[in-house]
Amino acid sequence: MTSRNFSKALGVILALGLTIVGMGFIAGMIDESRNIKNPAPVVFGMIAAAAIFFALLRGGVGRAIGRMLEANEQDDQLAARVEQLELLVQDLNADQQHVAELEERVDFAERVLAQRNGSVAAKPPEAS
Repeated sequence: MTSRNFSKALGVILALGLTIVGMGFIAGMIDESRNIKNPAPVVFGMIAAAAIFFALLRGGVGRAIGRMLEANEQDDQLAARVEQLELLVQDLNADQQHVAELEERVDFAERVLAQRNGSVAAKPPEAS
C-alpha cells in the first residue's frame, strides 16, 4: 500500500471514527434523558457535544483529515511538477555542455589568431 493510499484510508477511518463517537455520545445522551425528570442538563450536554464535534470537524482536526483525503490529487500534481523540473534540469545540463564546447572553440580561435598576429609582428617590415 502506497503512502498516498494509506494516508487516504487513515483520513477516512478518522472521519468515520469521529462521526461514530459523536453520534454514539448524542444517542447515549438521548437515552439517558428518558430517565431524568429535568432534561435541561441533557439538552445542554447534547448541544455542547454537537458544538465540540462540529468544532473538531471544522477546525484543525477536520482540516487535517481533509488534507489527508486530498493528498492524492496534490501528490499527483507535485509528481508532475517534479518531472517537469527534472526535464528542465536535463536541458540546462545539455546547454551548459554546449556552452563549454563553444568556450573551448573560442579559446582555440583566439590562440590561433594570437599566433598569426605574433608571427606577423615578429617579421620586420620590408623596405621598399
